[in-house]
Amino acid sequence: MPVFGPAGSGDRLARRLLVPLTVLLAVLVLVFWVLFSPIKISGDSMLPGLHHGDRVLVTRGYGTLSRGDVVYMDASALRLGHGGQVVKRVAALPGDTILVRRGRAVVNGVPENDDIPVRLSEDDVSVAEITVPADHVYVLGDNRPNSFDSRFYGPVPLSAVHGRLVFRYTPVTRLGTVD
Repeated sequence: MPVFGPAGSGDRLARRLLVPLTVLLAVLVLVFWVLFSPIKISGDSMLPGLHHGDRVLVTRGYGTLSRGDVVYMDASALRLGHGGQVVKRVAALPGDTILVRRGRAVVNGVPENDDIPVRLSEDDVSVAEITVPADHVYVLGDNRPNSFDSRFYGPVPLSAVHGRLVFRYTPVTRLGTVD
């Protein structure tokens, strides 16, 4: 006498669960390894929006970048002397003029958008106006006093940009899109 019911009922249950579980697995693989790359934020240069330890999804490739996009770059491609990831916000696009006054960017004569939560201090780095070269972007961290960004290493080649951050999936308390 079977313990779990008539013979074959476990097989029917397994078959009913097999299709949804296979679809779920395929969706997870598609999201986490085909369309997007999961990365872990390291450091505090993007506070208050992104915290050390946050896990986010990054697009594979980026299409067309816009000012304000948060991008993932390869540090070795930037020749910074270390490997790993660099996450910064695009402040200026190719052909834009940009200057940084006490940490606050002025792009094409217009101060950066106040909707972006930026941390500044009185002694933040200022940079004279430059024009961003073709095929480059100018990137800044949101936590300007604690960010090693284009103010120090200059405009970034588009070839070093590997994707745009789109979604924070941990911690669950801060789940949502990356702005």
